[in-house]
Amino acid sequence: MKKLPKVYQNDLKNVKNNLNVFDSLKDDKVKVNFNTLNIKFDGLSVKDKLKELINQNSYIFNTKVILVFFDHEEECQIAGVVNNHIITMDNRIIKVDSLKDIKIFKK
Repeated sequence: MKKLPKVYQNDLKNVKNNLNVFDSLKDDKVKVNFNTLNIKFDGLSVKDKLKELINQNSYIFNTKVILVFFDHEEECQIAGVVNNHIITMDNRIIKVDSLKDIKIFKK
């Protein structure tokens, strides 16, 4: 086999792939500091907050949120919104109608 010219060789000394890995099995409970919540979304309905999250400049899954149900709260990251359902990064499907509110963290 012919040896490729130097132009096509890749330097593999400084590879830093997969330094940060998402682990859905970890159960990290974080206490919420109200200074970290984004108050510009206060007063909007749940569907309006989802529209604002989708239309923001950054990706929706980079934003941490707290989903407020009628009986409990869960911290998660939203992967997407389809019809009347929210898909979370840990592959759960949640109906928008089952939510009381969404609290959005600042970036």
